[in-house]
Amino acid sequence: MAFVRNLKPSGLSWTHYKQQTIIFNTWNRAIALPVSSVVLSGNDTVKSFADLPGPVNLPVVGTSWSFLVGKKGESLGKRILSVQRDHVNKYGNILKQSLAGHTMVEIADPADVTKVLRSEAKYPQRFEFPILDYYREKRQKIPGVFFADGPEWYKLRSVLSKRMLRPKQVADYASGFNDIITDFVYRLRSVREPKESAHAYEVSELDNELFKWSFESVAEMLFDKRFGCLEPQVNEEAQIFIKAVGDFLHNAVVVGFLPVWFYKIYETQQFKEFSNNFDIMYKYAELFIERRIKELKAKPHDSTRLEEDKAGFFEYLLSSGKLTIEDLLACVIDVLFAGVDTTSNTMQWVLYMMAKHPNRQEILRHEVISVLGNETIASPTDLSQMPYLKAWVRETLRLYPVLSALFRILPTDMVLSGYNIPAGTQVNVLAYYMSRDESIFKDAHEFQPERWLRDKEPHSSKFIDSKEVFSSTPFGFGTRMCLGRRIAELELHLLLARIVQQFDIRYPPDADDVQPYNRGVTIPDRPLRVQFVDSTFYSVLKSSL
Repeated sequence: MAFVRNLKPSGLSWTHYKQQTIIFNTWNRAIALPVSSVVLSGNDTVKSFADLPGPVNLPVVGTSWSFLVGKKGESLGKRILSVQRDHVNKYGNILKQSLAGHTMVEIADPADVTKVLRSEAKYPQRFEFPILDYYREKRQKIPGVFFADGPEWYKLRSVLSKRMLRPKQVADYASGFNDIITDFVYRLRSVREPKESAHAYEVSELDNELFKWSFESVAEMLFDKRFGCLEPQVNEEAQIFIKAVGDFLHNAVVVGFLPVWFYKIYETQQFKEFSNNFDIMYKYAELFIERRIKELKAKPHDSTRLEEDKAGFFEYLLSSGKLTIEDLLACVIDVLFAGVDTTSNTMQWVLYMMAKHPNRQEILRHEVISVLGNETIASPTDLSQMPYLKAWVRETLRLYPVLSALFRILPTDMVLSGYNIPAGTQVNVLAYYMSRDESIFKDAHEFQPERWLRDKEPHSSKFIDSKEVFSSTPFGFGTRMCLGRRIAELELHLLLARIVQQFDIRYPPDADDVQPYNRGVTIPDRPLRVQFVDSTFYSVLKSSL
């Protein structure tokens, strides 16, 4: 099937143009045939989509081979990150890829990123994930707010944003989050290795402990109830769900490299595991929802709670009248999926930066203690007085962004780095590469929270410009900014403040450095080892009791 399309950019006057022919490739995505460049005026020339450089596009595998050919012994998770640097060095700040059967453009120029992120349509589209669409088609499931598009996405987003993005409503979760943090800190002390052991003050399987904290926090927000993840006997159902999320992300990276039609012919073992992971997530989310609905039905109805905006998050969603049970299930899945693994892994990197930068940890401690003292539990108002603490999290996310790339589908034709990119093209912002680009960030590989502070703040450096802002957007930008951003930031800031009050975080002298690894999200490539040593204040307090 072939059709002819005029690729003339909107609003530009061409002196001449050639007819552009586009054909659908075997995976039903458009690849432009080679044509001549188009002269706009004077010496300005816009090249065609077909002129974009990039790896050789092979049958079936497309350009995914370039992620598999690397240093000997380098794992795929590391290669996904290093290939961003390799491709930019070889092809420049804009290049073309063909993955999972469709063509996309990757960009690493701040000017292009700014243009893409500031050009959102009413219903912005983030990315295409064909293998996930195929799973939903087989299981007859609808997408939630994270994966939906168009009016359906807007409906879901409008309902959820009232409780997830409005500062006043988000602040109301602080009390529950702080109770969870109190239990989490107690658990850290109970499970860490004793001083006399070879791994003194370390917490075995720290990633899993942080998953429990994150799940308990998100579940508290969603269902207005505790799940017991931090009890000595951990909630088995929550633990199964947490494991399914991690396995899903790991398998999604691998199965996403092949086109859907391949799995329709032959389902690999990894695809079967990927499907099973999602089945488990749905099974337990349905179980959690059914139980909460029964609990709410058993309670006396109080319409004033809704009118006064005092209803819990789930109660609010259920009574909004705008969501079906299927919508509710899909949204709960998305919020749990997007909120548990991402926040817990970010906290791993926050702790790693504390352990590796003891001098800056002291600056952080001075700020926290100056605002809270040694005992006061932080509130959202207190956090507003801690710019260095917030800069710490932001700088951590610059070096270790949750997602190594941000995704958008262009609503209109757009000229990027001199190339005409047609509407409907998926554009991937190479977030991991850009955040470590020395031409964008001075001392890009150095951990410097000060770079995010304004001149009026202590320990500040020259304030960042828009080039740096759009080169590190860990929560996205605009209308499709991460829905859970304010929730995640509140969780991280409250926990970090408490950790600073309670512990001195140290790096074991015999521990190897960890490196970033892509498993759907950016995680440490090996178990993180840090020591939770009681702070001076806590030690004195304990000895006096």
